[in-house]
Amino acid sequence: MGPAAIRPIYVLHGDDGFLRDVHREEVVARVIGDADPQVAVTTFAPDAELADVLDELRTLPFLAARRAVVIRDADAFVAAHRDKLERYLDAPAPSAALVLIVSTWAANWRIARRVKLIGELIDCSVPKGGNLSAWLRKAAGKRGKRIAPDAAELLAEWVGRDLAALNAELEKLTIYVGERETITLADVSALVTATAGADAFALTNAISAGDPAAALRALDAMLAVRGDEFKTLGMLAWHLRRALQAQRDLAAGREPSVRMPYAQRSAFLGMVRRRGGTKLQGDFRRLLRADLGMKSGLEPTAALQALVVGLCS
Repeated sequence: MGPAAIRPIYVLHGDDGFLRDVHREEVVARVIGDADPQVAVTTFAPDAELADVLDELRTLPFLAARRAVVIRDADAFVAAHRDKLERYLDAPAPSAALVLIVSTWAANWRIARRVKLIGELIDCSVPKGGNLSAWLRKAAGKRGKRIAPDAAELLAEWVGRDLAALNAELEKLTIYVGERETITLADVSALVTATAGADAFALTNAISAGDPAAALRALDAMLAVRGDEFKTLGMLAWHLRRALQAQRDLAAGREPSVRMPYAQRSAFLGMVRRRGGTKLQGDFRRLLRADLGMKSGLEPTAALQALVVGLCS
């Protein structure tokens, strides 16, 4: 990005520490280019004095074309000095960029309108719902990889909404697939869910077959090795979401886009047809009740056993 694209102010807002760090590094790199951060970047604590910050912004950079002035956890700083910051932004220093890292940012503030006009506002909140898969696709793209939609969905369900953990798993997956362009469902199964046992999909396969005894054996193996009941619940949620989507496709006369080995696919679609939309929606409500019960103190193994038997009935 060329010099003309550098803005006098960047506001990173949101509560995810991983995203805030990633975007801070990207913004600083954009501002200072190849300059040494030791001389081109100044970072202030939340209790910084406004005069010190303004002096730093107006001081010509040493051995660099521009300097970045960063204020971490700047909510209180902005609240205390909003009017004076607005006045500064009427004539900002041409060789410096102010980077404010805040948890909240109100669009109706005058300074917010000024930032929208001359600066850049960057959302650092965890994506909601399906946008988590979109974030995974973008993060994979930065590594020169594509992640298959079903692989992204399982990874999001398995790891949860922890972007730092998801990023770490993507890094491992990138190394694992090597020269291959696409991260597949099989890759996520082999690497991310490997500690769930020899067959990470034994549980969902047994549920598809309607075999409660096999499902309980697979559940027992997963809990014994993994030690994390909520990740098992995440895999079940992923399985049910795929089933609901397949049921909607069948009801609309479309062929479900389910990528599985032939025998597993036949069993899965057989389950979808057997249970139908009403039962599958009831299954998902059953899963949500199990999730709430486990978070409210219900013994996790017993809750998951009852859920699995219900999904096979």
